[in-house]
Amino acid sequence: MYEFMENYWSFYNASVTIFLFAGIAFVVRLIFFKRKRRKKEPHLTFKHWNRRFENDLESLEREIRTASFLPKEATKLLKKARKKEEKDKKLKDKENSLKKITDIRDKLQSGTKTEEVIKEHSNCVYVLTFIGNLMASEVEQLRDQISFLIQIAQPSDEIVLRLTSPGGAVSQYGLASSQLERLKQAGLRCVVCVDTVAASGGYMMAAVADRIIAAPFAIIGSIGVVAGIPNFHRVLKKNEVDYHLFTSGKYKRTVTPFSKVTNEGKEKLQDDLVSIHEAFKRLIKTSRPKIDIESISTGEYWLASEAKEKGLVDELMTSDDYICSKLENCEIIEIKTEIGKNRLEKLIEGGSAMLKKFTGTSIQGLEEFQDVRQRFR
Repeated sequence: MYEFMENYWSFYNASVTIFLFAGIAFVVRLIFFKRKRRKKEPHLTFKHWNRRFENDLESLEREIRTASFLPKEATKLLKKARKKEEKDKKLKDKENSLKKITDIRDKLQSGTKTEEVIKEHSNCVYVLTFIGNLMASEVEQLRDQISFLIQIAQPSDEIVLRLTSPGGAVSQYGLASSQLERLKQAGLRCVVCVDTVAASGGYMMAAVADRIIAAPFAIIGSIGVVAGIPNFHRVLKKNEVDYHLFTSGKYKRTVTPFSKVTNEGKEKLQDDLVSIHEAFKRLIKTSRPKIDIESISTGEYWLASEAKEKGLVDELMTSDDYICSKLENCEIIEIKTEIGKNRLEKLIEGGSAMLKKFTGTSIQGLEEFQDVRQRFR
């Protein structure tokens, strides 16, 4: 039986079978489900980091307590000392709780509103993730997450954005940067953590934050603007092809792929790039006034260790270290946007999982497809 399955589940037969089922499912849906169903809207999901390793830590502690490499007397001493430590910790936590209760009672009796009391005692750290592509397509998810946080986060809370982006289109990254600016306008503290790269538009986003933390070898900078347009005018002319462009407005089109490039058009495009660059520099200077803006806005990029010396980064640390340093005193909540998959995507993923189960292989390129799907939504 196993040999039969191994021979049957070749790449070709598996692919044919998967697409056959996809075709049958599509036909069935057309026949029996003609009525349009409401598309599932994206929704936020939450993960509580503080409980992330609790079960593993408890298992490890049980193993250590029963360790055979120590004498029984030593194990007893350690067990007794551990109980005393746990008792002391419980007493300390109880004292802190009583102190907090007394403080809250006094404030409420003095007439302080409950909302104000909650603001002072909230200690949440909300973790967001932004992986940017050329068009910063994840900005749609980011704007929903930030709109949600503005409603529920307190001034004593903190928003941590794990940012990865080499930059891209100006308007899209300008919008992403403006989304982070909304947090500051709402009185919320924002920290950006960069583990690999925050360049050009990526750094435009990071610069808005109250604090920038980067891993030592992360790429930081590239504060500049670039535009490249191929021109086929001479090719068209050589092949006797006319290209007619109609505009209303002197500078409606300056440099295009098919029209003849004029000196006036090139000068206007260059002026536009300079204007965008100046706006980029103003944004950084406003957020980080101590920085020497002219020396770092040359389009160069640096490792974070060097970028820190230039004032582009505040601290060298991975996002994991920074978030874990908050675990003891804060509630760490990771927020993500879950997007519903259509039937074909679910069918392909299910077929791939079944193929991997029987053969230990997967459809070549499917993992790349799934990754691209997530990045370029």
